[in-house]
Amino acid sequence: MLSRRTMILTVLIALPVLVYLVLGLYALWETGLFNYTFWLLPAFWLLTWIVATLWKPSQPQLKSPEPIPQHFTPRDTAALQIVRNYQEQIDHLGTEQLTDPKFYLQQSQNLAQELSVHYHPKANDPISSLTVPEVLAAARLVMDDMERWMLESVPGSQLITIRQWKWFQHAPKWLRRAQNAAWAVGVLINPANVLKYVTSEMTVAPISQELQAEFLAAVYLRFIRQLGFYLIEMNSGRLRGGADRYREAFAQAEHRTGPRSPNHTPSKSQAAKTKVDLVPESLVVALVGQVKAGKSSLVNALIGSHEARSDVLPATSHVERYQLKIPETDVQLTLLDTPGYADAGATRQQVKEVQQALHSADVLLLVMAANTPARSADRQMMDQLLKWYTTQPTLKPAPVIICLTHIDLLSPVMEWQPPYHWQVPTSRKEESILAVVEHVQELFSDVSSHVVPVCSDVARGRQTSIVEELLPALLQILSEGQMAAILRAYHKQMSRERFNRFVQQLTSSGKNLLQMWIEERLQPPQNVPDANPDEPLQK
Repeated sequence: MLSRRTMILTVLIALPVLVYLVLGLYALWETGLFNYTFWLLPAFWLLTWIVATLWKPSQPQLKSPEPIPQHFTPRDTAALQIVRNYQEQIDHLGTEQLTDPKFYLQQSQNLAQELSVHYHPKANDPISSLTVPEVLAAARLVMDDMERWMLESVPGSQLITIRQWKWFQHAPKWLRRAQNAAWAVGVLINPANVLKYVTSEMTVAPISQELQAEFLAAVYLRFIRQLGFYLIEMNSGRLRGGADRYREAFAQAEHRTGPRSPNHTPSKSQAAKTKVDLVPESLVVALVGQVKAGKSSLVNALIGSHEARSDVLPATSHVERYQLKIPETDVQLTLLDTPGYADAGATRQQVKEVQQALHSADVLLLVMAANTPARSADRQMMDQLLKWYTTQPTLKPAPVIICLTHIDLLSPVMEWQPPYHWQVPTSRKEESILAVVEHVQELFSDVSSHVVPVCSDVARGRQTSIVEELLPALLQILSEGQMAAILRAYHKQMSRERFNRFVQQLTSSGKNLLQMWIEERLQPPQNVPDANPDEPLQK
């Protein structure tokens, strides 16, 4: 969209013209008011020039990147930088390029090639790795969005032809000729108009060219943004099911998690085609951590009962499930209490069970004991998870919250006077909590920025920061966890539908071919009406 500066400068230029239209040139001349309004045009032009000089142009859309769509994976986020590089070329493009359809076609091909190389670096011809439906879906989506933007945001766009669009680059030339002719007539009528002419040449003329260039830049930036977004969707494999299937899946995701991508809301007829709701009713939260980290006690504190077993020895040899409904919300969570792994590292069976839970989780709760410095096993488990996600580039990593338990055992151990405002410590206990939090944030900065210190010793009546801090942190990353679940369900559904779709295509193609053969070969041709015998024959 055009910047606030551009709109204000445009209003300042057009305002005196509108005033003249309201008053009426004829009325001004006949009533003698022209002498009193003579100063209007030069004054506003001078004001426009002063505002444009003091208010330097800027491009905030390039300095502050747009929000990353929630369903983007790390590979997609890296691809956004390629799109941004093409947007940053705007400073070196002229009006001839920005009004040439061939230039837009060439930029589209170059951007498509670079993004394909990013997603398929080992392929000799990356674009050849794409399927035909993916390419067609991407072209359809970006054209639909650009059409809607032009019709809704560009005045008179429904009347602009390609020839007129190309003429736009020459607008200053023929417009200047028309202005010079008008000025000549004006000077002949009133020699004092020479002052207006000089003022216009010094103020409005250069600003008009600047506004023209900024309008073309806005169109180019929007085109590259929309094109780049759908090229990313295409290379990620999310368009393999077609444009309608993609919109059906991610329109409901935007409705439930909040719109963060350029997708538009589908029509009622499109929305009615949605067969499966990919938005999960219950998010899966996996609790992982070492032995004695306090996972089961944390589950007890969360669900408000003593159903989860806790002991000084490993209590679970398999993953157990518990349901949690966060109070005063509609959020339903499924808690996975996973086996604890030893300080020296997890066993093969423990790793297998924990990894299965991690791979199926929408949100991860990494539980650590605040009173122990042993973090190597946790670091190893997170490194394995991050490595696994690199082999699954189509999936979005589940958001992680690091929960520090047993803060009551931090120095001084005998002190227990919650709540603790550890962010701004005023006591030794709060200083100890802050020190542990900062240390964990440094060790696991690549995993999560959410570190919540709690105490969940329900048996001893020591419980704090569960409702005050942990649950709000879960709610904060809820939409991110939902999108991770939606992406996982979307790709699974497309994999399941692949064979069924192929069978349907075979059946449909055979039926259509048979029907075409019957219509063309077996059905008698329709009678063509005879010519009117009264009409003379044309030679």
